[in-house]
Amino acid sequence: EPPFGAVTCGGLTGHAAVSGGAVGHALPGTGAPVPPAATSHPLRGTSTPAPGTMPAPGLTGAPAVQAAPNHRLADTGADPARRTAPFGDSPDPGAAPQNRSLPVTGVRAGGVNIPYGGAEYSGDAWAWVRAGERVTLMLADGLGHGPEAARASSAAVAALYRWAHLSPAESLGRLHDALKGTRGAAVAMAQLDLTAGRLRFAGIGNVGARLRTGGTWRHLLSRPGIVGVHRPTTLREEEADWTDDPLLILHTDGLPSRWTPPSGPGLLAADPAVTAAVTIRDTSSPARPVRDDTAVAVLTSTPPERP
Repeated sequence: EPPFGAVTCGGLTGHAAVSGGAVGHALPGTGAPVPPAATSHPLRGTSTPAPGTMPAPGLTGAPAVQAAPNHRLADTGADPARRTAPFGDSPDPGAAPQNRSLPVTGVRAGGVNIPYGGAEYSGDAWAWVRAGERVTLMLADGLGHGPEAARASSAAVAALYRWAHLSPAESLGRLHDALKGTRGAAVAMAQLDLTAGRLRFAGIGNVGARLRTGGTWRHLLSRPGIVGVHRPTTLREEEADWTDDPLLILHTDGLPSRWTPPSGPGLLAADPAVTAAVTIRDTSSPARPVRDDTAVAVLTSTPPERP
């Protein structure tokens, strides 16, 4: 039997954006668009940087955001070639020193974003960012699909960079104001406190989340509403310990309402982008054709180094 993620993910070529990265020795990537000069392996989620990079907004010393000049707003966070910025095993020269004694020594994130019907734009977008000892993963689904949906989800990504130091509930409040004037979006936000080893989650709209700890999966629930249009008066956060081989999957409603999380002996060691791709592959079938943009983002701990 082939190892987890070893098979080709049918239907995930062409417009599918596969991306990933790691944090621990370096800060996480930003989910900015990558110009054609950058490349990405379809399964490993690695990429090579392109010239003309610029720093992430509000993140002094963070790895460079890769962006091509003169991008339209709808391009940001929605271009099918969008990937997280790559980073290596050495700390960024301008970044603060990493505390090697933190309870959570490293996390990785990766994702897949597939536009509906091979369209030019995806109304879904995902990003992750670090502020101090908080790592935040966000997934946004702009209402509908096409350029205007992409504009809404892109606005959510841009706002995340400004408010990454806030809790998920507080950030969603700021995102609500930032998305006014757009179609609005469903948004799920998970934040890991590296010092405390605790995960906090909040979401608004039809964006799903599942957390695996100790071999058991649980749902993390979002509240009804549309960020930028209508939000609940109160927003409760869910909390969980980030222990016992944790794995978090965020997904838009391009996945069916009922699906089985991936499993297998190589699940936790797999690249998060591969986990996202396998999740989409295994939930797709001719009997359940995809009728919307589909995005899956995965957060997991860095596996221990092999001898």
